[in-house]
Amino acid sequence: MCYYDRFCIKKLMKLLGLILVIVFALPQTCLAIPAWARKYDTSCKTCHRPNVPRLNVFGHNFRKRGFRLTEEIGKKPDYKEIGDYLSVRGRVRYNYENPDGGNNTTSEFEFHDATLFYAGSITENLSGFFEAEWEDSDDITLNAYIAWFMGQADQYLNIRLGQMHTLSRVGWAGFDRPSGISTTGVLSEKLTGTSVPFKMGEDQIGLELAVGVTEDIRIIAQVLNGLNFEGKGNEGSSDDDKDKDFLVAYEHILDSKGSGLTLFGYYGVWHQEPGTEVGGIDLPDSDDFNKFEFWRYGATASILFDIIDKGYSEILGGVIISQDKVPDNHPVDTDDTDGLAYFVGLEQYFDDASVFVRGDFIDPDTDENDWRNRYVLGTAYMVNDYLRLAGEGFWLDDEQPDADSIGFTLEAMLNF
Repeated sequence: MCYYDRFCIKKLMKLLGLILVIVFALPQTCLAIPAWARKYDTSCKTCHRPNVPRLNVFGHNFRKRGFRLTEEIGKKPDYKEIGDYLSVRGRVRYNYENPDGGNNTTSEFEFHDATLFYAGSITENLSGFFEAEWEDSDDITLNAYIAWFMGQADQYLNIRLGQMHTLSRVGWAGFDRPSGISTTGVLSEKLTGTSVPFKMGEDQIGLELAVGVTEDIRIIAQVLNGLNFEGKGNEGSSDDDKDKDFLVAYEHILDSKGSGLTLFGYYGVWHQEPGTEVGGIDLPDSDDFNKFEFWRYGATASILFDIIDKGYSEILGGVIISQDKVPDNHPVDTDDTDGLAYFVGLEQYFDDASVFVRGDFIDPDTDENDWRNRYVLGTAYMVNDYLRLAGEGFWLDDEQPDADSIGFTLEAMLNF
């Protein structure tokens, strides 16, 4: 653990305090993401808890049924203006980070991304989702899929095919988008110390079958291309090998507030690119040298309850157990590796805002006990129909030498 000068910590605490003051001083008005608000003439509270993009039970059900209300199932959609389906999002941030020792301090404004969305039901059964995201690095990331919905609200089959979010950002009880800025590192980072670059939150190309057993229980099975040599699953081209990855999940919403749990398992294969220099040698094109198998399985859960009269409180957490099987003759990764990661958070919801704390804990090799711990304090608030403000402060406590850091991020998000 490293220790920072009192001046730096005082500045961070003052800034977070200012954010909290702004949050609770601004007027309490809000509408939903404008595309759905324009189509259904409703407020954000119909689908979001407590602000965009986090969903409540109603919003999650709307999404998993192919963007249909219960009364719209089996009916041809009533086409209106294109604005009922089209949305634009832009996010601008200020980032500050002071690494261990104060070297290479970051202090910068960042245009994080601009995103174009088009989503909705097309026929009684068919729907589509299209997302083109232009990031600060000038990369354009595409998510696009078609979906076929059959059945009723309480028993159904939904088939997704395309380039998509797999479970992270479309699931429940920890797998939905965060209320604040950052996704827990348990979903967004590598969880083992081997060469395997897999992250649970990585978008991929594949096929999903989701069966609604009841209105609140969903069983999910996916067949995915997996990761290419660079560790990406959504580069717009096929994977570098013919092996497929598999994901299964059980999702259960426990009450009307949104308490729930998700159980999941993931099996994948990743080939390190032949010819890559590893440990001083060029990696041969042989499974004995470059074929990694890996497993990820675990659970997430959330409990919502009333602790004060202002709104719901939530305890949210999850755990992932990781196992990597390394090639027999790999020149660097010589032992199979087990990893352990978990996160826990507490969030208080108000009318159009929330305040939260979260801890992310990752041990990439349980034999070495080299934990990487990240603590987050933040808030988010919907200012008006289109604007969300958010702020997060963090402290990274890493067992690796000179790897600790402290910092914060401020974000303005525009939806139209």
